Amino acid sequence: MPKSSYIRENKGYSFLHLPRELCAAFVLLWGINPESFLYNWALYAGVVVLWACFAMTSDWIHFWKTVLHPGMLLSFGWPVLLAVYAVLGHVEFPFHHLLMPIFYLLFWYYGSLQDRFALKLLSFVTTGYYLLINVGTVFALRQNPDVSRLLANGNPELTGPLASPFTGGYQHIYSLTMFTVAIVGIIWYYRPKLFETIGWGLTVLLGLLVIVMSNYSFAILFVFSFCLLVLCRLPKSGGVTTAILLACCLAALVVVPNLYRIFYFIAENTDSLKMQLRFMEVGNLLSGSGITEGSDAGTRIDLYMTSIKTFLTAPLFGIGDLVLKTVENPREIVGGHSIVCDYLAYYGLVGSILFHSILIVNFARIEKLLDRRGRFLYFAVFVLYYAQITVNAGYNEPLIEILFFLVPSLLVLVGEHTKREEKEPILPAFSSQYIR
Repeated sequence: MPKSSYIRENKGYSFLHLPRELCAAFVLLWGINPESFLYNWALYAGVVVLWACFAMTSDWIHFWKTVLHPGMLLSFGWPVLLAVYAVLGHVEFPFHHLLMPIFYLLFWYYGSLQDRFALKLLSFVTTGYYLLINVGTVFALRQNPDVSRLLANGNPELTGPLASPFTGGYQHIYSLTMFTVAIVGIIWYYRPKLFETIGWGLTVLLGLLVIVMSNYSFAILFVFSFCLLVLCRLPKSGGVTTAILLACCLAALVVVPNLYRIFYFIAENTDSLKMQLRFMEVGNLLSGSGITEGSDAGTRIDLYMTSIKTFLTAPLFGIGDLVLKTVENPREIVGGHSIVCDYLAYYGLVGSILFHSILIVNFARIEKLLDRRGRFLYFAVFVLYYAQITVNAGYNEPLIEILFFLVPSLLVLVGEHTKREEKEPILPAFSSQYIR
């Protein structure tokens, strides 16, 4: 196994590597749990600019090749569009949207470096902190089952006493579904060594525990259904794998028709009356009873339709978000519970097409870097993200960082490690595949 040249290399202002990576680690750790910083965007922006200065100074050619790639320029188009909308008085510019492209940029910058040390370091630090948040969230949920929902409020006066570097809000819960599905796939497809499998397995169990304790019915439904989807694909043919897959299929034949009973069971053992109703609704849907009028599911559909109706009144550029401050009940104009529907209402076809183009282009670029197993797994995680933003809000830092930095970094690193273990030829570093 080749040794890393990261530390012993003294070319290209390498003394700037350490502060560069420290800034990158701060940005990633902040993004994975922004509630703990009480949304101090000025501090975050300052560190992002500082990282860019170190990155550009240490290797300016590589930095500008990464920044000026067409896919990356498209990603910068989203905050530019919102800035134009804000200047025209169409929207109140959301400052954090200006900083969202940093997660795409970090992956493409570090992923295209010849030496993998920096990518491994940042992935390890981010994953470790992410797991600490999971542990802290378990203890927080035991003391207050609604802590994740309260943190979603975004009001510093309310969230201040609850915010902690080791407690995750609803953003963390929905990002955790994608991370957990990805880890299940890594175990199933790449077959790591025994101790690695035990470690990944404990990570999956911890993730499932946090998701179930959070009482988010959609998150629970999504994580189990997509884990089953990942397990239904053979990593290799024949032998023990086929036998395990057949056993899983037989178990699925028993579990899936009775899945509604699981949600009924959770509802019966939940103290919160509101959560009992929510889980009962999911059970009703899975059992074929349909949507109960006036239920949470029924209300959500009404909210989605409200956004669609508002979009039809201004289909090209949307109505913006400033109008919401002039009414007593903004939900009568924009539902606020679906990124897909709400962005149509806010930003129209122009904004929505650009938004989805950025997600799809970055997804397609990452797919080209992965092996056969990684491509299917990343596709499943990407579809899961779209399922979540269709039925809920979800364009925020933790979800984007998990989807476009942490999961692809793990898949790239695990895929290359597996190739070395299998003594297969490793493809050249992918910088030449996306930087022209």
